[in-house]
Amino acid sequence: MNPFRNILKLSIGDFIAKAAYFLSFVYMAQKLGVANYGVLEFAIAVRTYLLLLADAGLDLWAVREAAKGVDVAGLAARVIPARLMLAAVALGATGILNALPGNPNLRRILPLLTLTVVVQAFNLKWVFMGQERMAKVAMGLVASQLAFAAAAVLLVKRPSDLMAVPAAFMAGEAVMAAYFWRLFVRVHGRPRLNFDWFGIRPMIQPVLTLGAGQCLGLINYNADAILIGVMLGPGPVGWYAAAYKPVTALLTVPVTYYLGLFPALSRSYVEDREKFRALLLRSLRFTTMFAIPLGVGGTLLAAPVIHLLFGESYAASVPALQLLSWSAVLVTLRGNFRHTLNAVGHQRLDLICAASAAALNIALNLLLIPGFGITGAAAATEISEIGWFTMARYLFTRHVIGLPLLGAIWRPLAAGVGMAAALILGSAIPWVARGALGLGVYILILIASGEPEVRMVLPRRQVAAARVAGVD
Repeated sequence: MNPFRNILKLSIGDFIAKAAYFLSFVYMAQKLGVANYGVLEFAIAVRTYLLLLADAGLDLWAVREAAKGVDVAGLAARVIPARLMLAAVALGATGILNALPGNPNLRRILPLLTLTVVVQAFNLKWVFMGQERMAKVAMGLVASQLAFAAAAVLLVKRPSDLMAVPAAFMAGEAVMAAYFWRLFVRVHGRPRLNFDWFGIRPMIQPVLTLGAGQCLGLINYNADAILIGVMLGPGPVGWYAAAYKPVTALLTVPVTYYLGLFPALSRSYVEDREKFRALLLRSLRFTTMFAIPLGVGGTLLAAPVIHLLFGESYAASVPALQLLSWSAVLVTLRGNFRHTLNAVGHQRLDLICAASAAALNIALNLLLIPGFGITGAAAATEISEIGWFTMARYLFTRHVIGLPLLGAIWRPLAAGVGMAAALILGSAIPWVARGALGLGVYILILIASGEPEVRMVLPRRQVAAARVAGVD
């Protein structure tokens, strides 16, 4: 079973699903108007934390267990009741939030949005993620988001239709849950739903540890925007959000990649340590090859990118984007260490890394934002990511396996230097052409240096011809 081919299948489906989701929100933004759309976005941001509470790391733990070959019928008998318990906790938390003063539409829509956690408790996607049946998973993701998009278009026609949006979310979640439930019954039979506290209790510690790590990762991601809003007001938040948008969009690629790689890491660690080591080396080379252009291009092309996407009024976002581009590089690379720690059962070590990075991020934001504004917030994120990468790399090496880091990444680093030189020397040509030139130089240097992962992208004849041209 080739994990990288599986990841490609998952990535294609995930891209289609995310495109449908994105276009649905563009449509709703136009129909609901600025005020109601703002309420929706804020409610969805709060819902993200409630979903984390309702999951608490259980989904990731279940994927890991399924990847190890554990009986999935028995696993489902424990997971579904546990998720229903967590859903009840999340709904209770919604009631507390609903009692707080605020926009009346927000108090009405938030409980309706959170009701989807009940449906998610019956979602058996984790079974097929763990079994690495990524084509089936991709089909489920696409079906869910197409159902969401169709419901949004049918139900949302005017600003007064804000309260219909939760029905669209419910439609998407119901389609996904029904799809994977039917698939599970066809392959494994009808799951048992007997509540067994003694079966659930051993799950609690590893599940909550995984969940806490995910929550701290989210805090490390968006604490800076919250603190900017408190300290500087809404204008700087808008500039900072604009700087973060290209980074967030590009980081969806490694998020999907590691989602697909996770079960392969869990399985190979148990079955064959040599395959496990070879898989990690390939992953480290592949992710470095993807990440370096993000940092180089984000630094040297930040100004025209911001101008194209947001206009001249967002010029203050440029320095922040230049720094945040390198945080994207660090997030992508540390994913190899972070997700491996979780995959092999060292979730406590990942929690230590996440907690340390979140604490450092918040402290640096409090220190740097008053004097340096959004650039200080971006610098705080960059420094905290350096700390997280360093700590995760150290704990990974000490507790899992040692890998020759420099030997795996030197070719993309050298190619990145060539790309930067091309972008700087080509400053007189239009920025799109300059970006294409820089990327072309980057790829040619990778080929000429014998980067093994290039073979995943280019046919052998093209690789050989390009290497000859590079030598000549």
